Amino acid sequence: MRGRPVKNILLVAAENSAETYAVQVLKEFQARGDRIHFWGIGGDRLAASGFENLVHNRSLSMVGIVEVVAHLWRIRRVLNLVLRQARQRQADAALLIDYPDFNLRLARRLRRAGIPVYYYISPTVWAWRYSRVEQIRRWVSRLFIIFPFEVPIYEKEKVTFTYTGHPLLAEVRVSEARDEFRRRHGVAAGDILLALLPGSREAEVRLLLGEMIGAVRLLRREFPLKVFLQKAQNIHKEQLAAADPDIRVLDQEQGFDLLNAADAVITTCGTSNLEAALLGVPFVAVYRVNRLTYILGRRFVKIGLYSIVNILAGRQIAAELIQKECRAERIFEEIKKILDKPRLREEMRGEFLRIKASLQQEEKPAAIICRQIAADLAG
Repeated sequence: MRGRPVKNILLVAAENSAETYAVQVLKEFQARGDRIHFWGIGGDRLAASGFENLVHNRSLSMVGIVEVVAHLWRIRRVLNLVLRQARQRQADAALLIDYPDFNLRLARRLRRAGIPVYYYISPTVWAWRYSRVEQIRRWVSRLFIIFPFEVPIYEKEKVTFTYTGHPLLAEVRVSEARDEFRRRHGVAAGDILLALLPGSREAEVRLLLGEMIGAVRLLRREFPLKVFLQKAQNIHKEQLAAADPDIRVLDQEQGFDLLNAADAVITTCGTSNLEAALLGVPFVAVYRVNRLTYILGRRFVKIGLYSIVNILAGRQIAAELIQKECRAERIFEEIKKILDKPRLREEMRGEFLRIKASLQQEEKPAAIICRQIAADLAG
C-alpha cells in the first residue's frame, strides 16, 4: 500500500446536507484504505474527518435567486480560487455535491481543464430548468442519482449515471429510545412534543422562525406543548434561544432522537422533511423566500409540489405552506389537524413507510460511489 501514489480529489460540499453525505463518502474511502487526499469546500464535520478545508461552506450559505445575485462577487471569487487550486494541484478528479448554480459552472471549467467530474445528487431538472440536463451530459463524467424517478430521465437523455439510492437512509439513526428521550427532557406522559426545524441557512431561519413561533403560541392555548428546536451547525444558538425562552434548543447531533420522540414537526421543505418521514413523524412543511425570488422561480417550476416527500408520493400527503400561506395561523391549523386526527397521522405514516422502501438499496450509496471512483482512478 505504501508504494501506491496518493490521489488528490477536489470535493465541494457547500450546504449542510451535502456535507453530511460528503462525510459518508470520506469515511467509506478511509475504510477501504484508499490513498486519497480530499480538499475543497466543506464545513467543520468534514474537517474533523481529515478533509482539507480550502473554503468554509458557511461563506456560500445563501438561498434564492435574489440572494445569490447579491453575493455574485463572493461566489465568483470562491469559484476562481477553487479552479486555480485544482489546476495547481493537478487534481485527479472532482466530486461535486448538489448546489447546482455553483457546481455546474465549476464542472464546465474543470472539464475544460481536463479534470474528470463526478456529480452527486442531481439538480432538480424534473422540477425546473430541464435544460441543465445538457450541461450535465457535456460537463459531468458520471452523475450519481438518489431518486428512482430520475432513472428514466437520464436514460432517455443518454447521461452516464449510477443510481445509488438515498444517502439519508444510512444517516438516520436513533441513539436513544423515544420514551427515554422524553423522560430525560421533562416531557410528561400527557404532553405533546413539537419539533421545529427552521433550516440550515440564516436566510431560511430569518424568514421562517417567526411564523413557527407564532404558531407555537397559538397551539399552546389548546395543547400541553413541549417545544424543541433543532439548530443546524451553521446557525448561532443564541439567535434561536432569544426567539422564545420556553423553547429548548438542541444541537444537530441530537436531531434524529428529537424527531423520533416528536408527536409532530414543523419543518422546511428541504432535507429535514424527508428525515421526519423516514422516522415516521407527521409534519407540516413550510417555506418562504424573497418575494422576487419566488416570482422568478414560479415562472420555471414544472410541478406543483415543494416537499420532496410529497413529490415521492406523487401527491400531497403532508401540508405545504408556501410564501403567503406560510403564516402562523395556517401552520397552527395544519398542526392542529395532525394532533386532533389519529387517522390522519396513521395515513401519513403508512405513506412514509412506502416512500422509505422505494429509496432503499442493498448497498450503501457511499460504497457505490467509492467503488466507482476508485475503479476509474485505478484504470
